[in-house]
Amino acid sequence: MRNILIGILVLLLAGAAFVVLAPRFLDYHAAPVAGAIEGEALVLEGQALSTPDPSPEQTYRFADNALELTVLANQPAPTPAERGVRILLTPERVAHINDRAVVIEIHYRAPATGAASSLATSLQGIGPSEWSVQPISASEGVARYELPAQSAVDGIGLRALSETPDQAGAVSVTRISISAAPQP
Repeated sequence: MRNILIGILVLLLAGAAFVVLAPRFLDYHAAPVAGAIEGEALVLEGQALSTPDPSPEQTYRFADNALELTVLANQPAPTPAERGVRILLTPERVAHINDRAVVIEIHYRAPATGAASSLATSLQGIGPSEWSVQPISASEGVARYELPAQSAVDGIGLRALSETPDQAGAVSVTRISISAAPQP
């Protein structure tokens, strides 16, 4: 009987260790999302924002149908080699934006205290990403980005930025609209 109890205890401890340690060692990949087509725009909101690919520069969580980004303190603006938190797109939706200049409009909510100072976005593909940064104003708003064409796009990148040294900053993304840039 004692050996059975010891065996059960060992299994419980092994299970608890797996639950705690597995996320650190498993290779996490986000699920591509389709979003919806509204007129000429690809729209991502609600559940389409719930499964992003993580970024080492910031944390995220999905709550209240919004993707909340929190940039870690003392993070510089993203470089072309960085990916940010990525929202991957299905191949059908990638065709909507691949090799085209786009306009991305991001609807956001900022917390009353500890808000990020800006939000950066980029098209993500096989090459370096060109990031565009827009300031975040009071409580809620829409940031508009015009991004150049990129080939082999697989999603978009997002990075919250905080200009205050030694302080994190947060912003909640509630809707993303991606459309082809107007032709000159």
